[in-house]
Amino acid sequence: MRIGIYGGTFNPIHNTHVDIAKTAKEKYQLDIVYFLVAGTPPHKDTAENIADSCRLDMVKLAIEDIQGFAVDQREILRAGKSYSYITLQEYALEYPDDELFFIMGSDSIINFTKWVHPEIISGNASIIAAPRKGDDITAVNKAISECNDLYDGSFELLDYSANAVASTVIRKDFYTNQKVRADLDQKVAEYIVEHHLYSSYKYDYKKVMELSEAMEKELKPSRYIHTIGVANTAFNMATKWNYPAFNAMVAGMLHDSAKCISDEKRLSICHKNDIPITDIENKYPHLLHGKVGAYFCKSKYDVFDEQIAHAIEVHTTGCPNMNLLDKIIFVADYIEPGRDKQPRLDILRKMAFEDLDMCVFMILQDSVNYLNENPDMVDPTTIDTYNYYLNIIKRREVNNGI
Repeated sequence: MRIGIYGGTFNPIHNTHVDIAKTAKEKYQLDIVYFLVAGTPPHKDTAENIADSCRLDMVKLAIEDIQGFAVDQREILRAGKSYSYITLQEYALEYPDDELFFIMGSDSIINFTKWVHPEIISGNASIIAAPRKGDDITAVNKAISECNDLYDGSFELLDYSANAVASTVIRKDFYTNQKVRADLDQKVAEYIVEHHLYSSYKYDYKKVMELSEAMEKELKPSRYIHTIGVANTAFNMATKWNYPAFNAMVAGMLHDSAKCISDEKRLSICHKNDIPITDIENKYPHLLHGKVGAYFCKSKYDVFDEQIAHAIEVHTTGCPNMNLLDKIIFVADYIEPGRDKQPRLDILRKMAFEDLDMCVFMILQDSVNYLNENPDMVDPTTIDTYNYYLNIIKRREVNNGI
């Protein structure tokens, strides 16, 4: 076989990455191209507050429907710094009778002599350099010529019409320039939104501790203990479902920030700040603690992330089509370790890490059953949310032939 190995951080993967791989596959008659997702390269910081698993997920989404493309996650799983020469040695051992082609960007070929053991890389694979728009092609060709003189193997420039798409621009402008999203597979763009990647709002453990101290002063002791449980559960769930974990922890820490103020104060804050109040909330003002807590995010605790505010607002009732953080906080509030009166908690705690939509639906089932026994407290939003997720589960069962 003729095997292509396309290495990169793919942070995020965009359409040009895919086009380069398609061009290389066609021009070099490759049987398969492996997208080698970099772990921790020695020459750059891939983190950008993005989990490796998220970069891996995005690559899988971008190429899942393309025949002859596959994902290689070995460098993600490798301990320590990730060196290409190690990977190429592994490929050579795994495919001793096949031809290997290592695809890289033109910037990499210019710096290739500075890589660790470049001679091992080129000794095991032919090197294909993909040009980028704005390249000094003379300098690129000179680097290719020098590498051909210095090392065994072959170095060639890919015949590809380069463009100016760059992952750095996508990371910077994703939320401010809709045109940037056109450079991504739609499923990748949706993943970035759902998992809140590349947001300008990034929180850390120091912020969590600051909020913890504030909540200890604001809340009753039992409510504070509950809050700690929700924050920790949210952190663990976010790690499982690839959401920025400290952002989720902040949301958990603030979800009940308006729980221990009076009904009169909750109503007053809503009236003064044009926060809408439903009939059921006017009748039972304690239900407003989510909306007021969302207001407190910005006004009191310097947390300006709209996803956090929204998750706090709907953490009790839920809402149709909840985003990922909404679901995490909704579930964490219900299953945190201090809870002991809700039904089937053992199943729900397991389901929270296996099937999040099913867990949300099961909690809504229990909530609706409780509200049916207390009809005057029924919030229409909870009913709407229940019906929304009921339809999701029914459609899923139909698709699975159940």
